Amino acid sequence: MNDLTIPTKIESLFPTLPNNLQRAYSILNEIKSFEDIERVFLKGAGLSANTDKTYLESVKQFYRFTNRKLPTQCTPGDVEAFYDDQCERVDRNTAYLRIKGLKKYFEGVKRVIPFYESPFDIMGENLNRKLSRPKRGTRTKKTLTPAEVKKLLFWLATDTSEYGLGNYAIVFMLVTSGLRAEELMQLEWKNIEFIEGRWIAYFIGKGGREAEQELYAPAVEACLRYFKRVFNRAPRAEEHLFWTVPRFQGDTRRPLTSHQTLWARIRKIGMAVREEGIIKRDVIFSPHLFRRTYATCLYRAGMGIKAIQAKTRHANIGTLVKYYIYEVEDASPYLTKIIS
Repeated sequence: MNDLTIPTKIESLFPTLPNNLQRAYSILNEIKSFEDIERVFLKGAGLSANTDKTYLESVKQFYRFTNRKLPTQCTPGDVEAFYDDQCERVDRNTAYLRIKGLKKYFEGVKRVIPFYESPFDIMGENLNRKLSRPKRGTRTKKTLTPAEVKKLLFWLATDTSEYGLGNYAIVFMLVTSGLRAEELMQLEWKNIEFIEGRWIAYFIGKGGREAEQELYAPAVEACLRYFKRVFNRAPRAEEHLFWTVPRFQGDTRRPLTSHQTLWARIRKIGMAVREEGIIKRDVIFSPHLFRRTYATCLYRAGMGIKAIQAKTRHANIGTLVKYYIYEVEDASPYLTKIIS
């Protein structure tokens, strides 16, 4: 780069080009890990820490999918193929989120490399429309009914293995707290306190804001039983609630902190639930299903909508009602009352 010769005519038209290229070279030379990619290409856009991590996971998956292509080698076809592959593995809304992460990543690359055009700059209108439309419809709004929650938890409780206890504790905690996946995954035991007869969790919520949430005591007890089964002792303050299961001899047990790993685990539960006939309706299992279920079950149990808004930490009641409260009833009982 230091020996780069730029024609005088081009340099006269773009006097800052040599300095910009030198700067780009210096920055790119600093990239040694995915943490550097997050710092250079994703930071500085005002995103929350959780969003940064989610977008970085998108970059990691895309990098593996393209067999380690550099950003300057990537084409719109690579992005479309990655999106199609994701749609086969996860729900379309998650695939859409992966594309958002890639788009933000390529915008960061553009800030560093002069005259660089990302795949999103040169892709056709039809492809852009395909990648920019998340899946919509009633399926994404469905929740579990109180009866289905009981059946699911009863079924999960029958598996007393380490993995089964973990699944039971994860689902029990999600469906009784309304926590987002990222919020649950960041919890350590020091973040949970018993205050005035209630368990309270403290964490960094959406938008990077400090938040707290009431936890259901039996769910906390389930987490504690799971932890003691894994480590045969009480948890230490700095330890996470959930941990990976070693897959082979010598594999190290690690805190379960990946949103993608949690999503895959819950998706596996959903597949087993359908195969066993525990829940017969067509419901997409994801961590967010339990957040919607939490809000809907509280509503059906009689909790006021303002109180549910506070518990779910939604700024807008309209969003809460539209996307989280799933209220469907049969008309027959009401018609019987009227006609009788």
